[in-house]
Amino acid sequence: MKTFEELQNTWNQQTESNLKPEATDLIQKAEAHTKMIKRNHFWTRLILSLSSILLIAYYIWVAAYKHTIFNIGLCIMITMLLLRIILEWVSEKKLENLKSDATLIEYSKQAHQFYSWRKKIHYIFTPVIYLVYIAGFIFLLPVFKANFSHGFYLYILISGFGFFLIFGLFMIRKIKKELALLQFLKNIS
Repeated sequence: MKTFEELQNTWNQQTESNLKPEATDLIQKAEAHTKMIKRNHFWTRLILSLSSILLIAYYIWVAAYKHTIFNIGLCIMITMLLLRIILEWVSEKKLENLKSDATLIEYSKQAHQFYSWRKKIHYIFTPVIYLVYIAGFIFLLPVFKANFSHGFYLYILISGFGFFLIFGLFMIRKIKKELALLQFLKNIS
């Protein structure tokens, strides 16, 4: 057994631990994460907006309003994209209210509220929007089957659902990444 003096010597020989980051380091990391989240919001809104514009142009081009089931399907798809754009816009506004120059307690409270909001979007709204969007696509299939050759219809069917699967997996990966960034912001306190 070691004596107290030996333990004290061992303790004193240890180097200083750098485990506690400086406040400025935390602020810089938080600002970098916030910029990354803002950039993700921007690209999400841009991609969804372009998709909406393409669907609206397609709606007008094929005169979808003349085919009831086709009209319903495209309207569902367009509405879901627009709803998601609105949610991203609201999120961006909430993120702008997250001030890194606020007190640590206030910042922590704001970050927790934003984190809770994004969790609702990712765990409630996104799956519902995605599934309803797929339902809108399914409404289009009978019209595609009636108007396209069997081979092209199979191509639409396979590539459409293949895209939904791959995009869904990609979306899950991006959501996990964003939630990890948000978790960091939330845990700064």
